[in-house]
Amino acid sequence: MRNLISIALTMLALLFTTIQLNAQTDADESTVSPHAMTAKVLFTDYAVPNGFAMDSFPLSNGIEVGYWYNITDWVNIGVPIKVGLANVEGHINRRTMVSADLALQFQYYKEESFVVPYVMGGAGYVFENFEAAYPQFPVGAGLNFKVGKNAYLNLQGEYRLSQEANRKNLQYGAGFWFRLGAKKYEESAKDTDGDGISDLQDECPTEAGLPSLLGCPDRDGDGVADKIDECPDTPGPAAALGCPDTDSDGIADNLDQCPDEAGTADNNGCPSLDKDGDGIADDMDDCPDLAGPLKTSGCPDSDGDGLADNVDECPNEAGPLESAGCPKKDSDGDGILDEMDKCPDVAGPAVLGGCPDTDGDGILDKNDACPEQPGLPANNGCPDKDSDGDGILDSNDECPDKPGKFIMGGCPDTDGDGLSDKVDQCPDVPGPKDRNGCPNTDKDGDGVQDKDDKCPDVAGPYAGCPDTDGDGVHDGMDKCPATFGPVTNNGCPEIKQEEKEVLEFAAQAVVFETGQASLKAESYAILDQVADRGECD
Repeated sequence: MRNLISIALTMLALLFTTIQLNAQTDADESTVSPHAMTAKVLFTDYAVPNGFAMDSFPLSNGIEVGYWYNITDWVNIGVPIKVGLANVEGHINRRTMVSADLALQFQYYKEESFVVPYVMGGAGYVFENFEAAYPQFPVGAGLNFKVGKNAYLNLQGEYRLSQEANRKNLQYGAGFWFRLGAKKYEESAKDTDGDGISDLQDECPTEAGLPSLLGCPDRDGDGVADKIDECPDTPGPAAALGCPDTDSDGIADNLDQCPDEAGTADNNGCPSLDKDGDGIADDMDDCPDLAGPLKTSGCPDSDGDGLADNVDECPNEAGPLESAGCPKKDSDGDGILDEMDKCPDVAGPAVLGGCPDTDGDGILDKNDACPEQPGLPANNGCPDKDSDGDGILDSNDECPDKPGKFIMGGCPDTDGDGLSDKVDQCPDVPGPKDRNGCPNTDKDGDGVQDKDDKCPDVAGPYAGCPDTDGDGVHDGMDKCPATFGPVTNNGCPEIKQEEKEVLEFAAQAVVFETGQASLKAESYAILDQVADRGECD
């Protein structure tokens, strides 16, 4: 921003110096120019108009230059252009603002007045950071303080209404208004040579001349002013710079090698030759010895296809440029050009790229293994078969070589147990699915199938096992199968408390001879007592 202010101050200083010089020069001029230029330093406030605190969004700076035109003493129209920085809500860094307005000023002007007050209004467009653009509508007032005949010190304040959120602003400006000077009336009316044309408009101000030639003389009267007439004493057309041109070819006779025959500048005024008489000069004719049309640069085009015969590969048959002048072919006559035909030598429909499909199965004959029989793509165009004759096509038959039922996928079920032979482990004997088609067996005949029988070789009511002692624990689980006993004791009888005590006593009382594997004599008596107790029970 400091750089911006420095630039603005430098501009104002230069403008002020220019103003002083022009003010001194134009002080006695009798006319006034309607054109004016302005330059200002700007101070912009985005806080107050948008309801924010000034300490959050302080004033920012900018510059303005403008052009103004004085319509009447009371009305000016102008285009001010502004560049500056702005502190706006929602952005940490200042935003660059560039605007251009079209504005009207209504002023109270008197020639002798020191102060000229005015009001202004208009419309403009703002470019923010060169990212967004939106309209603004300025209104304001200002004062011009006269400091010279055409120079004023300017102070202005304006309010700018914006359609964009938080972009309304106030602008305060201080600078200079400089009205451009005008030529004196006496100078503008001066006519040195007295030909009725003022010196300001006279191209030959010291020689009397004609108005039609901007005040310059024309001695030979050919309409070409002497100052540009290369033959000022001999009449000639303007095309030949005032010199005679007998053949009217635009080349003066003194430069024309054929002054009595119209020609071209390239041939020094002589006519161009056309040996083949095709209307195209030899120097422009690619085939000067053979007549040809202009579109082929003078070369013959026998077939009229726009390609000269010398580059046409088929000069007697019309054809396009991309085919080097040869016609496009359709060798098989199917309406599809060879270049687009996948089978250029055999006729076929366009939908198949020009290839035939004799059996109409949608498979091109060149790819069809059975071109005369409709078939399937999976069979290379051949029809589907039923090799085993079971009514199920091979493509859907899980056993295409063996006849079977549809429910079995075309496979046989010899034993009729609902399992096809290819998965039946006993294909000739019916059996359930959970046994892979094999039958159930019961070797001991107790009604429990061997697969579920805990004792498959002995008949019994308990999971296929017998219960010899009838204690409810089958022999396969009974540790005392011949003696009745509860389930809690694995089928063995329980020992009474007094018997436990006798056994525990005997275990302590029965002893062996020291260092021998034989019982002491008193131990036999104790064992006899234990045996007798067991017999009693």
